[in-house]
Amino acid sequence: MDIAKFIYQLQTSSIQEFKQILKGFDIQLSDKEIKEVYPLLQEISITWLVLGVPVTIQQKLINTLGEQRAIDLFHQLKQKAPSSLREK
Repeated sequence: MDIAKFIYQLQTSSIQEFKQILKGFDIQLSDKEIKEVYPLLQEISITWLVLGVPVTIQQKLINTLGEQRAIDLFHQLKQKAPSSLREK
């Protein structure tokens, strides 16, 4: 699946589908965290691949999860991303 289709899948997923996507990537979030992070899916943009995640989104994630949990999640996502999307 290409990244644009994946972003669309995230943005149109139900909370249950989002849980399954996370499970498929072996990313652990509590039900409370999922409910809090889920609305942020609507803000995902393919431009983040080039420009990085905007500071405003990073701040929303930190406000939602707490700083250390947000950092841990970011590192998990980087590790599990396809190699073509990882920083060199």
